[in-house]
Formats: sequence, C-alpha cells, structure tokens
Amino acid sequence: MLIINNLAQTLTKITLGATLLLGLTQTANALPILSFNNAQSSVSETANIGDTVTFELWFSGLETEDVGGVEFLLGFNNVVSTLNSAMGNASLTEFDIFDVFENVNYIDVYATSFVADLSAQADEFMLATFTFIASNVGVSHLNFSNLIVSDANAIALDINVFDAQITVVDDSSNVPVPTPASWGIFLLGMLALACRYKGDKPT
Repeated sequence: MLIINNLAQTLTKITLGATLLLGLTQTANALPILSFNNAQSSVSETANIGDTVTFELWFSGLETEDVGGVEFLLGFNNVVSTLNSAMGNASLTEFDIFDVFENVNYIDVYATSFVADLSAQADEFMLATFTFIASNVGVSHLNFSNLIVSDANAIALDINVFDAQITVVDDSSNVPVPTPASWGIFLLGMLALACRYKGDKPT
C-alpha cells in the first residue's frame, strides 16, 4: 500500500512538473503582436458616409522582446475610405528616426532606434494613429505589406499581425415615411377645412 501511495505521489509530481514546463514553453514561444486598437485580433468598423473612423496601431506581447525597428506599408481603399491623417506616437522617445508618410492608397511607416539597451521599453505601446473619412459605400481593407520588425540588435522578429477593415454604408435613404395614422390625421384635417369652408359659404 505504501509503495502504491509513493508511486501515485511521484506520478502526480511528474504530471505537475510537465504541465508547468509546458506552460513556460508556451509563454516563451508567445510572439509579439501588431494589431489595431490593441485588440490582438482583426478589427472591423462600420461607418456611414461622411463619418470619421480612427484606428490606433499597437504593439503588445513584448514581455520577452523589444522592438528596435519597424517598417511597413499600410494599404487601404482610397475610394471607400479617404485618409484624413496619419501620425506617429511622439512620446516614443526610444526611436531616433520615426517617419510617417501619407500617400493616396497607402501609408509608409518607418521607425528605428540606435539605443543599445531597450529593456525599459513598455510591454505594449501605441505606435501610430490613422484617421479615415468614410467616402463611398464599400469595404476598405487595411493590410500590411513589406513588413519588417527587428529587435535592438537589428535581428528580425517573428510577430503575429492582425489587419482591419472599414465597411461604409449609406443610411441617407432611410428617410422616415409618414405612417398611416399621420395620413389619416392629415385627411381629417383637410375634411374639416372643407366642411368649414362649405359652412361659411354665403347662400
């Protein structure tokens, strides 16, 4: 009986140890994330024509990594969503070069740091803000191309990247139509006026 109890305790310890080791391995293998609005997933916004749609672009999951450089093109459908503004986060002082260029159908973002030690960098931070005007009915996909993210030693990082989209609709056609009750009141009013006119008519 004692041997069985000892064996059971040993197996329990091995199981717990393996579970802990698996959890540590998964944590160590967790990749940094680049996502809009810090959603850590794809984002979709619906807007009416003329509305303003703003996205914040965030890095997160940087507990074991630091971002020393980033470069990408962010494409979008200019016919559906016209770019209103694109601004980098000016509070990110660790980047010695930080440029955001606005173009017709894409935004060019480039940032790099010459700091040797980026250990003070936040585990998540907002990189830039993009504002669009909903111009025409349709869907505008915001997607990355030529994406490069590197650490403080200029070594490329593997990251999880999530896109976004803007769906533009036109609600201007939804003009309220008079209800039957409203028409009934209107007709009663007209009938009352007609009766009054007939009653006031000289004989």
